[in-house]
This record gives sequence, C-alpha cells and structure tokens, in this order.
Amino acid sequence: MKKTTETKSPEGVFQVIDSFAIRKRNQFYLIGKLTKGKIKKEWFVNIGLNEGLAITVRINDIEEIEMASEKDTHTLIIIDCDETSIDLLLGLNIGLEYLPITIDGED
Repeated sequence: MKKTTETKSPEGVFQVIDSFAIRKRNQFYLIGKLTKGKIKKEWFVNIGLNEGLAITVRINDIEEIEMASEKDTHTLIIIDCDETSIDLLLGLNIGLEYLPITIDGED
C-alpha cells in the first residue's frame, strides 16, 4: 500500500457497495460492480483519502459472487494485506463510492 498524489489514467471504475476483512486469511475485500472499463489481477485500486491524496492497493484476485437477495452478480476484489493494512482499510469505511482501477501503482 502506497500513498500517492499522482493522477493516473484509470483503466476502469469500480463502484464499491461495501468492504470487509477476514483477518485469519489476511485479506481485505471490496464488493461492487465494474461500471466502466476493465479490471485485472495485479492491477491497482486507488482509494482516495482526500481530493489530492490516494493510496493504491494491488488486486490479488477477482471473483464473481451471487447474493440470495439480489438477481445480479457482484464482483469481489480480494486484496492480500497485513494486520496494519487491514486496520487502515477498515478504518477508511470504504463503501458507496467509485474507485479508479489503474495498471500502475505501488504496494
């Protein structure tokens, strides 16, 4: 996870519905839908901290999930991280927002 002030040209835009972590697996998850462009493993999600500052996190895996209460499928972005990163990401309360997906970023 790296803080950055650079503006990157996004490959896609991910609409986050909600986020959660499974500490036993050292993973953080973003549930949502890709609204524009594309997304691939090893690319980066850019999480804005404020208007000019963001952190990038590497996408380790992508899964399609289904929920009993909804007809449409959702995308689950899986991010491998340590305990400190999980605490930070949970503290950001990521949900109901749009995040750019980029090829470039730093772990």
